[in-house]
Amino acid sequence: MAPVENQSVEYTKDRQEELQDNIKGVEEDISKSYNSIKQASSTKPRLVAVSKLKPASDIQALYDIGYRHFGENYIQELVDKAQVLPKDICWHFIGNLQSNKAKTVVSGVGDALWVIETLASEKTAGLLEKAVASRLGDGEIPREKRLKVYIQVNTSKEDVKSGVDPLTTGASSSDIANHELVKLATYIYTQCPHLHLLGLMTIGSFSASHDPSKPNPDFETLTTSRHELYTYLSSHLDNAKSVLPQTEQEWELSMGMSADFESAIKQGSSGVRVGTRIFGERPKKVKAGDGAAVTK
Repeated sequence: MAPVENQSVEYTKDRQEELQDNIKGVEEDISKSYNSIKQASSTKPRLVAVSKLKPASDIQALYDIGYRHFGENYIQELVDKAQVLPKDICWHFIGNLQSNKAKTVVSGVGDALWVIETLASEKTAGLLEKAVASRLGDGEIPREKRLKVYIQVNTSKEDVKSGVDPLTTGASSSDIANHELVKLATYIYTQCPHLHLLGLMTIGSFSASHDPSKPNPDFETLTTSRHELYTYLSSHLDNAKSVLPQTEQEWELSMGMSADFESAIKQGSSGVRVGTRIFGERPKKVKAGDGAAVTK
């Protein structure tokens, strides 16, 4: 991938107005969906603007009108953009996180790395823990200083997606104890004092079509996984009351993208990841002859 560290963050007024119109349209749809199910204890879902393969200037344009949460799919693109953009941006990494890139993303983005949304293995969790500890020190740190993570759950069980398998209702206690989602969450709570488990994340099925007026099965599965995970850990995790949130609903659910975020919100999403509807179609990513990724 071509580096963007020397890329200008200057933008035209016309482009800023276009982005502003686009993102306001998304916000209006978020509000409509949220207001249709709003409860006294609920919070309006967070909008994460996903700028994959778009210039840093687009992010700067939205930053200058008040937006702070942005998502990136590629480690090097995220690191490069973080170097030239304001340091109080809240970056969400939402791409496949290879374990050998854990140190790169932590050291390259620093305090602006708000959350890793795609944690899916104990190995990667351990390397993130080590990287954060090297930045902040080995002593106990307050929760707000820890690196927030979501565990990615492959609710549709598609081979092309990363993530652990979901938990289902009715599994035996022994099956739950040995489930990869339970083992990963337990590992974070017991072995990763520099990480904070913020919740679960999923990507809805690429192929399944469903009636948007009906519940999306992938989002139902993520909600079920959260319930089963919380129920089990509440009874089996040492010091559960002191390390777990008071209720399972405090674990966030990151679900919903451009095509399905309205359904996700109606099913309890805490945050939606929207790219194309805000920034427009992305250039295709192709491989150059030397193996480096370029765009066209």
